[in-house]
Amino acid sequence: MHFLHRRTLASAAFSIGTVLALGSALCAQPASTTFRPALVDSFSAGYTYSGSGDLSRGGVKTGEVALSRFDFSVSGRVPVREGLMFIPGLAYTHTTIDASAGVPLPGSVQELALSLGLRGFINREWAYLAALRPGFYGDFKKVGDGFNAPLLLAAFYSPSPELTWTFGVAANAFNDHPILPVVGVRWKFAPDWELDLGFPRTGVSYRMNSRLSLRTGLSFLGGNYRITENLGTPAPGVARLANTYLSLTEIRVGAGLNYNFADGLSLDFDAGVTASRRFDYPDRNYRLKGASVGWATLALNRRF
Repeated sequence: MHFLHRRTLASAAFSIGTVLALGSALCAQPASTTFRPALVDSFSAGYTYSGSGDLSRGGVKTGEVALSRFDFSVSGRVPVREGLMFIPGLAYTHTTIDASAGVPLPGSVQELALSLGLRGFINREWAYLAALRPGFYGDFKKVGDGFNAPLLLAAFYSPSPELTWTFGVAANAFNDHPILPVVGVRWKFAPDWELDLGFPRTGVSYRMNSRLSLRTGLSFLGGNYRITENLGTPAPGVARLANTYLSLTEIRVGAGLNYNFADGLSLDFDAGVTASRRFDYPDRNYRLKGASVGWATLALNRRF
């Protein structure tokens, strides 16, 4: 039972770490000494597309926008001592914002970050994770201005192998709310059924067999970025959109599947519609709201 608890806690802690590695979860590994191949535990590459839809401010249409995103991440695990693991990683995300002429949005935003995590066990029921993501988040017109280091501190309580609670706090200097609580639960309420409540996914999954799982629910796509490009003055009474911050958010409703191939390789496919779509410049009190559109995402994952 002790071993099962540790496996459950380790899985939960690593999944939260993946959220920070973004992420989406969230990178190409250069030929450097950042990682030795023997330390690499997993990688993930994905592409997502959200269809073109209207943008409005105060109920008035301002144009249209479509989004596409590519992300790549790689992570490792290095034992420090009994019950303590160092989780290094790299993450890269490129989001293309295809907006109508005159819409005050950058052509793209990017993330390039290290993921530095410590995962440990307190006892058979409790584990913890501290994860820092120093890197650059912005339009990459002036890369250095986009430096940020989001932080996650989380604790995991698993009274049984079927149930894990997550409690913590996330800090992000680029967010309009720089400190946010983190609460979630993962519950395997039947042999082939699992419920996830929290970030970045809330929903139910069903394991059809050893290779195929189906799921449905809510998911999140977005980020907080430093915008150094001069996008002009978008409306009377609004300050110029330059040297400010953009918060991009999509809340999605949909369904998908995960298919496991041999040797730790798996494929994820999800599709649905957006329940909410926003582009917010909180420092300028300027927000664009998007209409509901269709979306789809495809990701390839490999565990070593």
